[in-house]
Amino acid sequence: TIKPRFVQNRCFAVQGWDREVREICAQNEIVYQGFSLLTANRPIFANPQLRQLALDHHCTPAQLVYSFAMHLGMIVLTGTTNEKHIREALQSFEFELDRKTINFLETIAIPNSNQDPSQNSLL
Repeated sequence: TIKPRFVQNRCFAVQGWDREVREICAQNEIVYQGFSLLTANRPIFANPQLRQLALDHHCTPAQLVYSFAMHLGMIVLTGTTNEKHIREALQSFEFELDRKTINFLETIAIPNSNQDPSQNSLL
């Protein structure tokens, strides 16, 4: 029997960025590869707090999402063939996110999350 080494999943913010699957992967030493991080999550890019966080980090909202995904331990699969987008994705390694930002992004699209909205605000 050959144990799986990688899981590639379309990753939706509204589903908690595939948290349960990522946890199973971590427990079993399986590498999680997230794809469609941008195209599957278009609604979050209208969020004014996400846009402000990107400005605060001197990056694009897409770079912020990629950096966030890497902070969660994901390998980010971009799927782009656009040279500009490839360069921008690579720049996602150039900044760190604090715990409050990561916590905010983890629940950005989860409807009725049990968090107090005032505790989730970064503005």
